[in-house]
Amino acid sequence: MTKKFTPLRLVTLVSWPCVLAYCPSALADVQNIAANSISPISSVKAAIESTKVLEPTLVGVFVNGQEQGSIDALYESGSESKSDTQNNHYYLSIDDLNRLTMIKFLPVPTNTSNSVDTINNTSGYKVITPIGDAKLSINQVLYYQGQEYLSLSTLKKLGITADYNQSDLAISLNMGWRPSQNISSLKDNNAKEDLPIDYHPSRAGLLGLSFNSSLSASESNGGQNGESSTSRQMYADIGAYGYALGGVWGVNARGYDSTNEYKGSSADRFSNDGSFGKTALEGFIYLPSEWDDWEIDNLYWAKSGEHLATRLGINQPNSLGQGAQTSGSEFTGAMFAYSNRNISRHLSYFDEDSRSLLQNTSQDYQHLTGTGEAGGVAELRISGRPIARVQIGLDGRYEFLNLDVSQLTLTDTLVEVAIYAYPLARQPLEVRPILLGKRRTNAATNELIIEAGIGRTGNLINSDTIRRSNNNGNADTAAHLYTEYGVNNRLAVRGGVNTNIQNLQEDNDSLSWHAGANYSLSTYSNADISYANTPTQDLWQAQLEYQRKKMWVNYQYQARQYDSTKLNTSSQNESEKDRLNDQRHQLLLNYSPSDRTNISINQYYEDMAIKTADADDYYAYTSINHRFNDALNVGANWNTRDNRYGYRLTWQDAYRIRANNNTAHSAGTRNTIGLSGDNDSDTLSLRHQLDNRTNLGQSISRLHRNNNMLYQGDISYRFDTSSILGRMGGDSTDSSINAGYSLYGNQIGWLVDWQINTRKGINFGLGYKHRYVDAVPSSLYTDLINDSSFIDERELPAWTQNNYLYASLSFDMFKAPKQRLQVGNYPRQRDGSVIVDIEHQADTPIDYENMRFELDNQKVIASLLGSQATHSQYLISNIKAGDYTLTMDSENLPLEYSTGELQKPRIRVSNYAPTSVPIQLKKTYGVSGKLADAKEGVVVNIYKDNEMIQSANTGSYGYFQIFGLSPNTYTLKVKGYKDQSVDVTNNFVMRILLQPSTL
Repeated sequence: MTKKFTPLRLVTLVSWPCVLAYCPSALADVQNIAANSISPISSVKAAIESTKVLEPTLVGVFVNGQEQGSIDALYESGSESKSDTQNNHYYLSIDDLNRLTMIKFLPVPTNTSNSVDTINNTSGYKVITPIGDAKLSINQVLYYQGQEYLSLSTLKKLGITADYNQSDLAISLNMGWRPSQNISSLKDNNAKEDLPIDYHPSRAGLLGLSFNSSLSASESNGGQNGESSTSRQMYADIGAYGYALGGVWGVNARGYDSTNEYKGSSADRFSNDGSFGKTALEGFIYLPSEWDDWEIDNLYWAKSGEHLATRLGINQPNSLGQGAQTSGSEFTGAMFAYSNRNISRHLSYFDEDSRSLLQNTSQDYQHLTGTGEAGGVAELRISGRPIARVQIGLDGRYEFLNLDVSQLTLTDTLVEVAIYAYPLARQPLEVRPILLGKRRTNAATNELIIEAGIGRTGNLINSDTIRRSNNNGNADTAAHLYTEYGVNNRLAVRGGVNTNIQNLQEDNDSLSWHAGANYSLSTYSNADISYANTPTQDLWQAQLEYQRKKMWVNYQYQARQYDSTKLNTSSQNESEKDRLNDQRHQLLLNYSPSDRTNISINQYYEDMAIKTADADDYYAYTSINHRFNDALNVGANWNTRDNRYGYRLTWQDAYRIRANNNTAHSAGTRNTIGLSGDNDSDTLSLRHQLDNRTNLGQSISRLHRNNNMLYQGDISYRFDTSSILGRMGGDSTDSSINAGYSLYGNQIGWLVDWQINTRKGINFGLGYKHRYVDAVPSSLYTDLINDSSFIDERELPAWTQNNYLYASLSFDMFKAPKQRLQVGNYPRQRDGSVIVDIEHQADTPIDYENMRFELDNQKVIASLLGSQATHSQYLISNIKAGDYTLTMDSENLPLEYSTGELQKPRIRVSNYAPTSVPIQLKKTYGVSGKLADAKEGVVVNIYKDNEMIQSANTGSYGYFQIFGLSPNTYTLKVKGYKDQSVDVTNNFVMRILLQPSTL
């Protein structure tokens, strides 16, 4: 038999006699044979490759840990390589690499045909990979027998970690993508098939309603002049918000009414005329339409996209502002906001009370960039816990975007980046600590935020607001521009310009402008500077902050310069233009030597041009709090400005709770003893909790000025009122009744109070006080009531109230699309939402708190909005705008319902407007049984009207199950067994026994 050798085998045989002695003739033969077996190349290239002795070898191949059979590789046998350099001497063909890794090699034609570094007018290859493109020169490609080869070490430039394992005789290829996927789909993974949309967002509708109201009526004793009064104050606001024209709208109306009746001195004026009862009763029956004042307090429409947001209506500008600038007054007009990153994270939550387009989020999004192993993986770790991974590109660069540093406590948080050679690597090549600092800004690194607005000052919907302006009822033009930019992870700058900020009547066209910067000096320190210029003043501010684990220090400086002619004081000469200067220094120190002790020292120094009488330029405030154990806490403070002190001591039987927490009765039983005081009084208090519903309280206070004593006591009882409110109150209703007394100056007072709070947002309160003394202040207010103002109950001395009645009611409602109004809160949305309306059978309802769905194969959790006899609504909230395929998961569904045959609708989600998707569930059942001979792995087919609809394989002992069958007649068919007819009605059919067929 004639033996045939490949050219490389001949090289090996011819070279073998020359191992022990130099053999130039044999070497010449090797060179001639090798030259004849390689495609024509340039003379330089031939000289390089003539020294390589190549041998084909069959090796196994593993791709991302999965075995892919075997391939022919080239091995440079003439080299004695070590284990760490042997990858330079193993080669894989470009054809095999394309098949195994799905990367593409495109020849790069040369510009000149005389270049020595070309082959067939090709200067190299452009390599296309999912993680980037690379270029290989012709010197990095080995040509052998008409094929191109690359060494294993060269593959690292393409993002592939290749190693030859001598013990396994195999080459492993590891990369950051799955070669089974088409490379074009990997590079264009954002491009989705344009499928028809089944359900679109609702065009317009109502999302929520809110109502808040309060009533107070009081009858006060007279002051030194012997006068007394009866007063009543009522307040209410009604709000609504919804969606329309691709955006969100909101409106809020507020009403006020007050009445005051003054009386002269009379011994029985309160006991006989019934004026208080009449005033209080009228408050409950007085129609809101008859109130003194109603106004539209808020009205707007807003819309946002990925980068741009708009708001029309009543606005408040510069909500992002910080530092030495004022926010500007309310205006009616239009506001616009832009972010080159994502505007949605800066938007306010829109409801009936929303005033601004953007909000100060205090976010500090930073980008972490670096270099690592090309084609490897960078892993971000927070205190040792991996939170994100990114692929390192072929240029060796990686980037983590939008790490919110404001959520991290840098003093005790370790931030690291681990570099892996490839995604499946178990051990990192290195772990790098990352030093971060906190900026005080809203802009992420390399993010530009712009807010602009224009309109007319004030609330133009209400004429009263124009009359209250400073321009004789004329609204001026209001315009502003504000911007922030994150320069890098350390520095952020801001600035803006405004009209109508501190403008004088004779100078309405003046502009105010401001600028500032915030810089993170280190991991522990931050500096902020700002300047503002208005028509009336110049304002400089600086702030330096330093924070460690146990200590926090903040220094603030403010300087203000203003013209004396712009002061509204009679002491200033209108012709004078003296410049006045104010300076303020503030040093705040907080130190916690342990987790039990906290010390705070605040120091202030003010150098004011116009000084307040008896006010010190320097004053300080200090406090100390210490927790001796879980039961005893103490604290003390002192203010040098008024030379005031305060102290408190609290003890509670926490150890008893811990010892007895195994019994239901003792778990909530506790005693609390408190001792507190200041310059005016000292108070000793005791509270005892009888059980989980009832507690008692008693306190004794001594007034330093006259040594009078104040005694107070109360009892509180909590109970469930769900049976009273029914479904309106929801599943959780907390109600409490409180009663108390006071004894001061030989006068007894008492109070009763009833509070109801429900999980769905209904809150109700009703209370009455008769000569009840809440507290004893340090001085007596005598002439609080006068003809020019009405009584403010928050300022009215408690002991002057003969009678006091108060009531409040508030609730929220929401409306899902195609559903009625329901009591409760519609969850706040910044993005879009999906409301799934599930139709089900009345005898098998669906009312779980949560259901699971999938949007484009990503699992999402939906919360229950409401349920009726045959319908349940679930909300999937805060979904990014786009098109999705909705799939319902069978988790939490009763066994009778199957999702296997449900359609998978294509839905469109947009910001604010909900997308309503109906799903009809039909009851299905199933059959189960076994083969009589208990064979495993036998196929069981089920037929309906002679058409096979399902099949299943028998398991252990021949058992089988088939689900998802609607009521009908079916036939079970198994090869080698008798056919079995099964009637499925309204239940599962079990224990079916299939007998073998007889021959």
